[in-house]
Amino acid sequence: MNFVKAAIVTLLILSFLSFVGCSKTNKDKTEEDTKDKVTTLIQWLKDKDRSVRQMAAEQLGERKETRAVKPLIAALNDSDKSVRWSTAEALGEIKNAHAVKPLINTLKDNDKSVRWSAAGALGEIGPPAVKPLIAALKDSDSRVRQYAAAALGKIKDTRAVKPLITVLKDVDSSTRNAAARALGKIKDAHAVEPLIIALKDDDSSVRRDAAGALGEIKDTRAVQPLIDALKDNNSTVQWCAAEALGKIKDARAVEHLIDTLEDNDRGVWRKAEEALTEIEKK
Repeated sequence: MNFVKAAIVTLLILSFLSFVGCSKTNKDKTEEDTKDKVTTLIQWLKDKDRSVRQMAAEQLGERKETRAVKPLIAALNDSDKSVRWSTAEALGEIKNAHAVKPLINTLKDNDKSVRWSAAGALGEIGPPAVKPLIAALKDSDSRVRQYAAAALGKIKDTRAVKPLITVLKDVDSSTRNAAARALGKIKDAHAVEPLIIALKDDDSSVRRDAAGALGEIKDTRAVQPLIDALKDNNSTVQWCAAEALGKIKDARAVEHLIDTLEDNDRGVWRKAEEALTEIEKK
């Protein structure tokens, strides 16, 4: 961005923060000026300089301008990943339901940060995004399924529980662990048995997140399976199981957590120690 354009951008942003006069005429004028500034920002979404486009998206999101929804949706296809990321975030701040379908399509973006931004935006939009996101759990693209699960976890709507339970059997391991994490955020007891089964998943990340989710739900049905998981061949699964047992605070875990204090992995025995402290507080 050249110096002159940078100065103009800075002045425009600062002018958004300027005080409003006391008279009615000044107030009306300020409202007209604001509309003009929003129009300018929308125009800048097509500027040749990617920094200007990104700034325009950020400003429109902060101002929650619904007039900007359609132009921002178009900007989701910008050639620059930083612009696409900021655009998705802006749509999440505006929280307009018209952005749901375009944001779900953005879950296929080639850039991971853009996909996460789109998932976060869908989570911010909330309930209006639930049904489309549930449908997206069946998308042929594993990236869409994964980020749809993440968004549903952020929304925490119980309508997503059964579909997410189904996704625990997805062929893609990243999608399975996204579903496990989402179920842990929703904290619905219907997910307990499926998550217990997921403790035996072939992928250690799925087992780890299943343990973490069970700790969030805090259902005593998970105690023995989590005790068994203390002997998992992966240390991250072990310490997540120990942490989960500390959250559930069931006395049956005490003996096994004490045994875990002799584990060679420092992280594992520290989590066991913390879990014992939590159970003792009960």
